[in-house]
Amino acid sequence: MSSITVPASDTPAPSDTKLAIPYGVSVLSATAGEGALSVAIGRAQRMPLRLWHGPYPFAEPPDLTRLKGTAERMAFLKEHLKSLCGLWAKPPLDFLDAYFRWIDSTLESARAGLEARGGGLFQPRDWGFAAFRPLPLAHLPVAVDRLVRTDFAFWTGDRLAAIELVGESTPRRQRREELDALRQAGVAVIDIPVAQLAGGDLAALLPPSFARFWEGVELPKSPFGPAALAEIQPAPAVLGATVPAPQGAEITRPG
Repeated sequence: MSSITVPASDTPAPSDTKLAIPYGVSVLSATAGEGALSVAIGRAQRMPLRLWHGPYPFAEPPDLTRLKGTAERMAFLKEHLKSLCGLWAKPPLDFLDAYFRWIDSTLESARAGLEARGGGLFQPRDWGFAAFRPLPLAHLPVAVDRLVRTDFAFWTGDRLAAIELVGESTPRRQRREELDALRQAGVAVIDIPVAQLAGGDLAALLPPSFARFWEGVELPKSPFGPAALAEIQPAPAVLGATVPAPQGAEITRPG
């Protein structure tokens, strides 16, 4: 199982129990689980998982001569996340489009304050990578030996949030029971009607904790900065290969 460990905060907790969240696969099994990606969350640090937290499992390092601006790099990151949603998964793709539109509109509405805060060094859009990072097809723990798949998961710093993309049909009993198990485990389940995704605004659908994601952040960062890119390794051509682990992150490719 591939894993990514979120970098420690400036004041890490003296002891911490990390939570591993597999993602990027529809079904976890003895074989599928070996090929799943995983993010390790340091819960005691109360540090959100943000878009700038990497390294990302890109197939190869991005070409920054082509991705020169923040907008191009955000679009590249969105397409990478879409690649983890599975084939023929239109609602998840629509959600990612809507989520990144929401990031842009949220920054635009706070433009005056962010420009003043940036002091001419940073533009409002530079804070976009501080938004919470969505984990497609994430599997969240509800018991010691039980995980429940979600359309997307977020770690807000104090709790897990699961996005449930709701269609017109009534969910089956098994799915209702899974969602109840998530709630009982303390996961915030956020219902997002699929019909509101195309061209819609997520502002009224996402919880308040998602907004003003730049607060508490001293300076904007990027998963495309020199230090972050140094951690990105091309996907190995042979199954079973192991990528060298950079400082602060441990990545093991499917084996």
